[in-house]
Amino acid sequence: MARPLRYQPDEWSTFFVTARCIHGRFLVRPSPTVNRLIIGVLARASEMFDVKLFGLCFLSNHYHLLISSRNAPTLAAFMQYIGSNIAREVGRLHGWREKFWARRYYASIVLDEEGLEERMKYILSNSVKEGLVKHPRYWPGVHCYRNLAEGTPLHGVWVDRTAQYNQPSLTEKDVATHYTLKLHRLPGHDDLSEFEYRQLIRDLTNEALEECQTEHPPLGAKRILSMDPHTTPEHSEKSPAPICHSSSGETRREFVLAFKSFVEGYKDAFRGALHQAILKQVPDGGIPPVGWHALVSTG
Repeated sequence: MARPLRYQPDEWSTFFVTARCIHGRFLVRPSPTVNRLIIGVLARASEMFDVKLFGLCFLSNHYHLLISSRNAPTLAAFMQYIGSNIAREVGRLHGWREKFWARRYYASIVLDEEGLEERMKYILSNSVKEGLVKHPRYWPGVHCYRNLAEGTPLHGVWVDRTAQYNQPSLTEKDVATHYTLKLHRLPGHDDLSEFEYRQLIRDLTNEALEECQTEHPPLGAKRILSMDPHTTPEHSEKSPAPICHSSSGETRREFVLAFKSFVEGYKDAFRGALHQAILKQVPDGGIPPVGWHALVSTG
């Protein structure tokens, strides 16, 4: 299956990002150690790359992020960094040596304020709408609710494997750096006080939970923590990811037309590199494919 092109039309566009574990396995099943490792990777990456994280949730076999980046290459580099490092650290913890993620992450652009709040509500509802816990504050894994609504810090740890490799006598404790992950406010809400923004998150959560309909009592944190991370769910519901999120049909249509124009320009640039050994300019908002320059030099 062809990979979707990465496209960011403007600086600091916001994206709703999803990635899933291979086979739907519970490889990021919560535990105190897994939580610290995931937050440590996210916090370190947030300092290294020009991005802003607004919301996040990690369930046992997938995660969602609401994130802005300066441009398309920055988002791609950030996602490559967290994906590879979470896979290595959590895979090491669970003794998992195979492919960790099912496929590349999928990023859908969010085009307006209503779309932002709708995506934040979706993140806040995660763990409840699946029938796992009765409120996101009770989810034992990495989730943004307690940080955004209650001020609970997100503490994590980064283990410097390079330093440990160079000096085998060092323990993980010797090469560990503790981080606190900082989440940003949703765009357009900087004028709110701390109390007002926390109330906004609580209101969005309440609205989201009203839409959650579960037929059975929640599974509960104790059973979730006891699950084998190598197992797969009996049923897995997946729906096609939309190309964008917006409350306006007109805005959505305008973006689709702009994306189609971008795709045609990208194809034209690639044909030029492939058949004429001419490196044409990739349309604004895109990323050249791996090996583009090598393709031209050998054409």
